[in-house]
Amino acid sequence: MAEKLWAGLVLVMLLFLLVLSANVSVNVAGFDSVSGGFMEQSSVDWWSMFRHDLNHTGHSTSEAPKTNNTVWSYITGFYVFSSPVVVDGTVFVGSHDCRVYALDVYSGEQAWNYKTGGYVGYSLSVVDGKVFLGSGDDNVYALNASTGAYMWNYTTGGGVWSSPAVADGTVFVGSQDYNVYALNATDGALIWNYTTGGEVLSSPAVVDGKVFVGSQDYNVYALDASTGEQVWVYPTDAMVRSSPAVVDGIVFVGSYDCNIYALDASTGAKVWNYTTNSAVHSSPAVVDGVVFVGSRDRNVYALDASTGARIWNYTTGGEVWSSPAVADGMVFVGSHDGNVYALNASTGACVWKYKTGWYVFSSPAVASGMVFVGSYDYRVYAFSDVHDLAITGVKPNKNVAAEGFSVILAVNVTNQGGYTETFNVTAYANTTVVQTETITLASENYATVLLTWNTAGFAYGNYTIKAVADLVPGETDTADNTYINGIVSVTLPGDVDNSGEVNIFDIGLVVRALWTTPADGGTPGEWWAWNPDCDLDTNGVVDAFDLYIVTINYGKHV
Repeated sequence: MAEKLWAGLVLVMLLFLLVLSANVSVNVAGFDSVSGGFMEQSSVDWWSMFRHDLNHTGHSTSEAPKTNNTVWSYITGFYVFSSPVVVDGTVFVGSHDCRVYALDVYSGEQAWNYKTGGYVGYSLSVVDGKVFLGSGDDNVYALNASTGAYMWNYTTGGGVWSSPAVADGTVFVGSQDYNVYALNATDGALIWNYTTGGEVLSSPAVVDGKVFVGSQDYNVYALDASTGEQVWVYPTDAMVRSSPAVVDGIVFVGSYDCNIYALDASTGAKVWNYTTNSAVHSSPAVVDGVVFVGSRDRNVYALDASTGARIWNYTTGGEVWSSPAVADGMVFVGSHDGNVYALNASTGACVWKYKTGWYVFSSPAVASGMVFVGSYDYRVYAFSDVHDLAITGVKPNKNVAAEGFSVILAVNVTNQGGYTETFNVTAYANTTVVQTETITLASENYATVLLTWNTAGFAYGNYTIKAVADLVPGETDTADNTYINGIVSVTLPGDVDNSGEVNIFDIGLVVRALWTTPADGGTPGEWWAWNPDCDLDTNGVVDAFDLYIVTINYGKHV
């Protein structure tokens, strides 16, 4: 008798509550972080400057090709000594034809080019929508990264072969006029310059408020990044064209005296040196306690970063001026024999190589699952062999669904490969397809896809939720294309606690959760805590209509 009285009182309340519910603003489907469809989010580790980052680690977290499959090559007007940088789906690279090119990552199609007055021999930096570069016409340039439009230039006293580094709104770069320059990144105004005793072809690393750079006066310098004052100088026995890498308080740099040096970043004191059989033009990469560097003795070396002990060396067919790039357990480097090499980072074994038409001075860049490098055969090359999709999660917005109403399934999908892919994502309840959506996802991006399961006509019972991404051509890692997670119980409308009948306990649960949304959080069942199972109509709020559904079905049972 008491239960029937309670149910009657609830019905009386509904007229008032239904009026209020018309003015409630709700979130979608109980997922307060999404708005429907799918959200693509970037997770690409772009290679935005020479040696990847301001420390010059030469390391990317990107996947990398396991074969020498060439996706595209682009022909410039002359030698490509410059090392590519890759940002936001665009490859930026200089050429001895005096131009800077912006190419599409996936197709190699040219977006724009800009002609300077001299060779664009080394690498570029792309920061805050600007491309910064040096040219053999004695200038440092800033261009609009989207359009290639000129923004400013600063004229030094010599050719600029050094690759700019941009930190805290300042462009740091060397010149053949013996100077290291610090320029305002916004307008190119001179902040300071420091004069060494020789041409500065080395590219600065900027770490912990210091600029580290080599000079052809045989020295390695550490300068104060704010003032340009000398912090320390370390003399080698020959010119230093190698660009320093700074990792864990140690500066790693090569010299034409045939050595790779490890110097204390604070004091400049030598920690160790390793002697090769020829000059070291290559700039070191430093990853997981190992230094990777090339030498003109035709070898690529892997050295222990703490001691300088040789771990392995690999002999190419020519001098190695190119600087190694390390990603996905491999070392990528060019050689004067015209080959691009991919070596196993642990053993030095050759995984693959690719023969270009001439010398490969250019240092590879790795991003978006692809390797990019220039050659003296006038071309820029892109390598990639990875097609790989993965479903990394599927989550229903509720565990108990009223038959005839909807469940929203949030499916997390990642493109782990090196290509933009268009494919189907399908959700299942047991073996029944509940919805399929076609999406396009760029390389190394991920998306949350919201799929709707209308439970009308489904028998009462438990259903296992599964999401599947279609295989794409060339995909070999297929195990992660399917993800199974969770049980959703389909029951009669109003049976919130899935007990098999609609009773006072179901009314109590809905009343406790009334007017809550996912933003309220809390533990389901507590007063004014969000309980998705009480949101029977899946509109993102527990409102009067949900209470109405429970009340009109009061007393029913399976």
